[in-house]
Amino acid sequence: MNHIRNIRSEFSEDDCIYAVANVSVADLRTDAGYASEMATQLLLGMSMQILQNQQNWYRVKTPEGYVAWIHAGTITLMNQEDFDNWEAAPKIIFTDYYGFAYEAQDECQQRSSDLVFGNLLKWEGDFGRFHRVSYPDFRQAYVLKTQSRMFSDWKASIQLTEESIVQKALALKGIPYSWGGTSVKSLDCSGFTKTVYLMHGIVTRRDASQQAKTGIPADLSDLRPGDLMFFGERAEGIRHVAIYLGNKEFIHAAGCVRINSLDPGQPHYDELNAREFLSATRILGAVGYEGLWEFTGKWFNGKW
Repeated sequence: MNHIRNIRSEFSEDDCIYAVANVSVADLRTDAGYASEMATQLLLGMSMQILQNQQNWYRVKTPEGYVAWIHAGTITLMNQEDFDNWEAAPKIIFTDYYGFAYEAQDECQQRSSDLVFGNLLKWEGDFGRFHRVSYPDFRQAYVLKTQSRMFSDWKASIQLTEESIVQKALALKGIPYSWGGTSVKSLDCSGFTKTVYLMHGIVTRRDASQQAKTGIPADLSDLRPGDLMFFGERAEGIRHVAIYLGNKEFIHAAGCVRINSLDPGQPHYDELNAREFLSATRILGAVGYEGLWEFTGKWFNGKW
């Protein structure tokens, strides 16, 4: 925590009731320790509410309502004033799948950090081919404009269609599975669906069982590309989620992001998931339903 104290020594950590992720992908765990199971991840610029601290670990609540532990080295603590300022500041969003921020206006020079899709940084100005940005802990860097956009411009450019959802889902094919993964570095099944819809300016609940309880119910006989499909032995035990592609095919994170089929005549037939299909929901046209909200660039939704 020394970097935080050195920068903001004028207030006590006791004043800090919020934190913001300060690395490209911050891991949250079920208990205070690296040996604990991964629970979920937050992207750079995402906010959280502080509930408890234990040495170098903080128990936090995420925007989706997850409660887990995060290491101090991956967050910046904020009091109410600093948090309000961070939320209100103009942001850029990193729109490429993977890349870097740089210490100077030269991508051949020293890197400041890696970046992944969805990372948010405070916009400090335009400098030629670069945006000048600052991190939650006030470090400054430069990000290529070809890999990022002003958040408002990006949001206005989104075209939410079945075709776009399928295209974004297919672009993640081959990314490895990781329990708790919610970034293009690695994904679990609900982290995959969550990421695809985040790419369209939509925030979903975190887990498959939670995602199944929102949206517009859809029948197997009437599935549309982009619908979420849920699997399990019984409705109370949903264990998996996928995105329907059409033609009885679906894409999901299982080992890696892959395509499988409900058709037993196809070589990529998935017998287990075909047998245990439970339900489906349609996200298109359902933003504003419980558990689905518009991504505004401000992660705090006022309802911790």
